[in-house]
Amino acid sequence: MVPAIRRIACSLAGGLLLASVGGALLAAQAADELEVYQQRLGQLFRQLDRNGDGRLERDEVRANAYLQRHFERLDRGGKGYLVPGDLR
Repeated sequence: MVPAIRRIACSLAGGLLLASVGGALLAAQAADELEVYQQRLGQLFRQLDRNGDGRLERDEVRANAYLQRHFERLDRGGKGYLVPGDLR
């Protein structure tokens, strides 16, 4: 009976180890994907910011249908322009 309990305990420990490693790998992958997303978002922002003032006016987002359509919702505080933090 003791060997059976040891096998069960080892199986449970192995399963927990695999689950924790798998969770860590998923978290690392999500962090990598978030970093790539933020880099692309920064590139898009710089491309659209034609005058380089660090904010997107309504006329600067005409080239991007999503930003044009959702400008008011994204414009936190109703400033009349978007800053990088508004897009996160």
